[in-house]
Amino acid sequence: MATLQSVERTLHLLETLAEQGGNARLGELASACGLSKSTAHGMLDTLVALGYVSREGSRYTLGLRVQALAGPAEAPARRLREGFAPALAAFTELTGQRCVLAVPGGSRAYLTLDGLDGDGQRWLPPADAQRDALATSAVGQVFLAHDPNLLRRLRREAAQPLAMEPRLGEISRQGYALDLGASRQGLHCFALPLRVRGQVVAALGAQGSAQQLAPARLQRLARRAMRELFELISC
Repeated sequence: MATLQSVERTLHLLETLAEQGGNARLGELASACGLSKSTAHGMLDTLVALGYVSREGSRYTLGLRVQALAGPAEAPARRLREGFAPALAAFTELTGQRCVLAVPGGSRAYLTLDGLDGDGQRWLPPADAQRDALATSAVGQVFLAHDPNLLRRLRREAAQPLAMEPRLGEISRQGYALDLGASRQGLHCFALPLRVRGQVVAALGAQGSAQQLAPARLQRLARRAMRELFELISC
């Protein structure tokens, strides 16, 4: 268990460095990760030795080995971005909100591949473990409703029963999921599954304030998107 926690903390540190633009000071990283400076320094030294992080004076940057590691995963991600680009554009135009194309990213949070703001301009939100959590976000619940293995893994990791689990059957049947402030207070979202040959591989998510996306409007938009984008959300 101690080894697992050490791995999790080290990966969180690496992800935090990426979220800060791939360039940050020791104190910034330690504070963002909730670590002491000495603990963060030891982890960073290990990552430097392995080539995943470089040190430039008082700052740490992502190392070239990160790119080498990520390289094989880029082709599938690019295919999804390109394949569902028309769906993302149409979804954004329909909703007029900030929208994302997302994929599963483990059993805790989803991963955003692409995004557009309400004007159709490219927009990528920074990773946010609370907002992107599988158990509370609309996007996450779409994945859980269609992936029994992912749901079982989340059950094993949860310290208490999953509050959203009774809704997953309904999400699967109706074809969309809603988040009325569960992932973040004041934020309302809805999400649709994206399929390749019948299998859910990604999701589209729209987000806005509770004032912009009141529950009744969310329902109307979700149903309209299911009707009008049907041919774009399956390929």
